[in-house]
Amino acid sequence: TRQEERGPCYRCLFPQPPPPELAPSCAEGGVLGVLPGIVGSLQANEALKLALGIGQPLVGKLVLFDALTVNFTELEVRRDPTCPVCGDHPTITEYIDYVEFCSA
Repeated sequence: TRQEERGPCYRCLFPQPPPPELAPSCAEGGVLGVLPGIVGSLQANEALKLALGIGQPLVGKLVLFDALTVNFTELEVRRDPTCPVCGDHPTITEYIDYVEFCSA
């Protein structure tokens, strides 16, 4: 979960996107059909916690879900001051069209 003033962003963890040949689509790479629904529900729950100011949002944490064992793992992620998106001097200030980027 990312909150502007409190948490890191995805680019703090992965500063560079992978090359297109290493980033297949879900259809090409294979995704267990129920996973998007599970992950979407978890994301919606986090959004509600932030919007309503309730519970303990997972700010600064990365949650890994193993659907084969139904295990969740939480990892702490720190904000990178050199991050190109949320660092002290961001260089990425607009959204990137990843569909176009990944299919290039």
